[in-house]
Parts: sequence; structure tokens; C-alpha cells
Amino acid sequence: MDISASNIYYEEKISLKVSNTFTKSNFKRLTGLTKYENYRNTLFINKEDYNSLYNKSSYQSSVYVKNSEIIEETMLELNNIGLKAKKVTDYKVDDSATYKQIIKIIKVVVTIVVIVVLFFISYLIVRIILKSRNVYYTTLRMLGASFKNIKRILDIELFINSSLSYISVLLFIHLVKTNIVNVDFIEQLVNYLSLREYIIMYIILLFIVKLLSRKFAKKIFKSTAMNIYNEEV
Repeated sequence: MDISASNIYYEEKISLKVSNTFTKSNFKRLTGLTKYENYRNTLFINKEDYNSLYNKSSYQSSVYVKNSEIIEETMLELNNIGLKAKKVTDYKVDDSATYKQIIKIIKVVVTIVVIVVLFFISYLIVRIILKSRNVYYTTLRMLGASFKNIKRILDIELFINSSLSYISVLLFIHLVKTNIVNVDFIEQLVNYLSLREYIIMYIILLFIVKLLSRKFAKKIFKSTAMNIYNEEV
């Protein structure tokens, strides 16, 4: 059986002869140990063989160059004379992965906060718009418009209003990012938002509009037309 060891300082290989194989029944007798399950994939060798494999004289030298432009050339020369040179920069700890993970978590939190704020603001604004249009939609009901027709008109009107409002918000964000309008909080907030977050927020806005449209249409047909006309709903 050949066993080898390799590291940045040396490579060594020794040939061993298998003298015995342990099983669960003879494990304690051969090794003096008890817990067989912990050693079932273990190879036991004597101390002399182990020391010949690992106890090697090794050292490390550092080479400094005056100009960073000749690093690669120096590395090549060292390798040509049989030295296994390694650049310090190859072993530099990269913190970018941790940084990216933190940024990703912050983006998720910011997105959730923005979505929650967007939900409540959108809900209040849409409710105000619908209340101001109460008489108009009640009149349509009196003229014979069905629930389906009124809901369809509501969907179209709210879609246009919400889309125009969202575009206005995007224009305001653009003014902040281009430093035309200075709002520090908004500027820091939008730095964590990407195109995907903007798309998600727009889809959620449309979903809110859809729910409110259905809810308002049901209210119009739930009570009498005159009560709704007098804004008693």
C-alpha cells in the first residue's frame, strides 16, 4: 500500500505492507480501543512510518520585488530553478462574498419595507379616488350597468391612475438619483433597489388595485342605489 503526503513544502510517498485487518470482533484486541464505529475507515500505521512521512525539514523564504510589474517574471524564474513559489495575493482573504450577502439581506429588508409602505399609501389613495367617483358609478348602476361592466370600468380606470402614479414616483426617484432633487433618505433607499424590485412593486400595486376594484364594485351592488348615491356606503 502506497501512502503519500503533499503540501507547499514537499511531496513524500512511502510503501507499506498490510500486516492485519481489523473487524468488529478483533478491533479491541488489535488496537486496544473500544468504539469500533468511530474507526471503521481508519488506517493504523506505526510511529516510525508516520514520522518518516511528515517529519521533514521544511522552511519558507520570502522574496520581495521592487516593482510589482516584474512579479510574474520573478515567479517564472523561481519555478525554473525548482522552487515552488506562491504569490501572497493568491492567499488573500476575499471579504466580497460576505459583503454581497449583507447587501442582499439589506435589499430584502428594504424591499419589504417599501412594499408595506406602498400598500398602505396605495390603499388610502385608491379609496379616496373611488369615494370621489361614488356618484358616477352609482349612476351607471341606475342606468342598468351590471356588476361585471362596472368592475371592468373600475379596473381600467384604476389601472390607468395607478400606472400614472407609479410612473410619477419613478420620475421622482430619477430626479433624486441624478441629484436634481436632494432627499438623502430616498437616495439611500433606492440604492438597494434593482429593476427586479421595481417590477415586483408594480405587480403588487396592480394586485392591490384589482382587490379594491372588486371590493368597491361589491359595495355598489350590496346596498340600495340611493344610499350609495348619498355616499352612505
